[in-house]
Amino acid sequence: MKNRNIIESFNNAVQGIWYTILNERNMKIHLITGAFVILLSLWVQVSKIELTIICLTIAMVICFELINTAVEVVVNIIVDVYHPKAKIIKDVSAGAVFISAVFSIAIGILILADKIIYKLTLLL
Repeated sequence: MKNRNIIESFNNAVQGIWYTILNERNMKIHLITGAFVILLSLWVQVSKIELTIICLTIAMVICFELINTAVEVVVNIIVDVYHPKAKIIKDVSAGAVFISAVFSIAIGILILADKIIYKLTLLL
């Protein structure tokens, strides 16, 4: 199953991302939220460094969601009935996504909260 060239490798990666977008509700939530946060960041005019940090935290959550999806698919292939250890594997993988999402929210609040408040006071 080795890729024959770099184009095929990229194509396979895009197919994996697309599979996750189409099949995982949480990925859709992460993408919509990430896009909203980026637009909000541009509206409040964060610095380049702050925007970089925000983009990295969004990418981190999306990457963990991709890995979580892969882990769940592998577990489902190996274990076709309920098994407590399979549940642990899935729960730990989901926990990694959860932790990355919580920290990305905290980072977003630290970077954006005062800027949003300031921008809103200008509008009022």
